Amino acid sequence: MRKLLKLWRALEGIPGLIGVSEVWRQECGEDFEFAAPHLKPTDMIGKRYPCPHSFSECPRRIIDYGDDEFAAICQDEHQRCERVPLTRREALIHRLDLSGLLQPVFRAAMIRPQAMTLHSPGLWAVGLSEQPHARNYPVYFLLAQSPSSHEAAVVRLMLDIPDSFLLVLPTNRFRTVETERRLRERRVECLCLEDQVLVDGQGKFQWTGAVETRRTARDQGPVPRSVGSPEAVAAVKVYIQARGLSQTAFSIQAGVSDRTLRSFLKDGTMRRSALEGVAKAMNLSLEQLLRGELPASLRLPRRR
Repeated sequence: MRKLLKLWRALEGIPGLIGVSEVWRQECGEDFEFAAPHLKPTDMIGKRYPCPHSFSECPRRIIDYGDDEFAAICQDEHQRCERVPLTRREALIHRLDLSGLLQPVFRAAMIRPQAMTLHSPGLWAVGLSEQPHARNYPVYFLLAQSPSSHEAAVVRLMLDIPDSFLLVLPTNRFRTVETERRLRERRVECLCLEDQVLVDGQGKFQWTGAVETRRTARDQGPVPRSVGSPEAVAAVKVYIQARGLSQTAFSIQAGVSDRTLRSFLKDGTMRRSALEGVAKAMNLSLEQLLRGELPASLRLPRRR
């Protein structure tokens, strides 16, 4: 089994995931066979063709002579690269079907894929985690082409998504101190394809590593299954009283057993999935509830 380092770096290195097939072949190197089935020809003729040299006026320029006759011509004044005749298909720009490439990778990583939905530039919602400690966490795929675009996408996502999620990255090369600090504070979990995905002799993707869990220095060990805080307990008690509910009635609304709710109010912890149901019943996110917040719609009596 081996890693696919050139494939994942090609995703970050080819702007817009479009280029003539030879660009893809050159950038992917020995990993091209995994990208090739997902390259879809467009109806646009490319302008540039890869050059084996680094002359100032290269790469080659694609010339359309008409009647489906094309060639890649060296742009150096001394014509030091040979002319390359091209078929129409070789001259066409090819676009990578990113979803088609990544779906088997996601399945190998225990992610239940869905149709990729663009969240913001370079960032897609791609499915839900099936990893035991992060079951049903939303998963996002980030394709950046610079440290600044990587950081901007991370900041935007953390503003939009208040709860925990998994973030999939092709490589580590755009991760910075600032983005890692933000991820660590929010306990966002990262999956890096260049480190954690292998391909076997039959061409099947294999997941080799556990999810990276972002923790503060004082927060070691596995991600806890149970969560809670004194602030959350206090918020639930205030909410139940303000709404005039019994604990049994509220437990039904929250989708937990009466016994589970009573235990939480006494001990201060509950399984994460159950507490998410409690937060939802209060029209809050889990993070808001853990901070002890109350819904804006709840009008508390003023103290005299």
